[in-house]
Amino acid sequence: MPSPSPHATVLHAGRRTVLGLLIAAVIPLLLGVAGVAGVVTGRVSAAVVVMVGVGALGVLLAVVAWRQRQRHQKIAADHTGLWVHNGRAMQVIQWESVAGIGVYYTAQAVSLEVVPRGPADDRDPVLRALIRDDEPLAPELPRVRYRISLPQAGWRTLAEAVRRHSEPHPSLLWCGQINYNPVTAALARQRPDRT
Repeated sequence: MPSPSPHATVLHAGRRTVLGLLIAAVIPLLLGVAGVAGVVTGRVSAAVVVMVGVGALGVLLAVVAWRQRQRHQKIAADHTGLWVHNGRAMQVIQWESVAGIGVYYTAQAVSLEVVPRGPADDRDPVLRALIRDDEPLAPELPRVRYRISLPQAGWRTLAEAVRRHSEPHPSLLWCGQINYNPVTAALARQRPDRT
């Protein structure tokens, strides 16, 4: 299987999500340990029972964080295209097959929007999960595209690498960084045309 070049810009997209879940599990785990200590020493009260329950929630969070396939999710950009690794498999979206690309960002989320030149590949296990139908990035682009979620930290470096590597392809439209407000977009879709 081909892989990104050694000089590719790589963004490990899943690590921060898993780290956040593990950090969120620490306090419930500590409360659970204190609750178990209360049970072992014979000081059983309503507070101790609650602490054991919260500790069980902490264990659940830790298990969910560890089992997340997303912890291995990577996105890379090089001269060939955009490489997407979902934790189990990798696929490349070659620059020649892209009609347009841009970055949507809000206060809560960032995504790389990749518009394929032809139909989106709904048979590929990696790309199928990324297909979205939304307002076009630009009037000349179709609605269907791949949406790749990016972490809040480090996305600008990847966006710059995507722009730099896609520039040599004149048929690819770089739409830049778009501050996207989903509420405004939904309202615009509901508003009837007044022509």
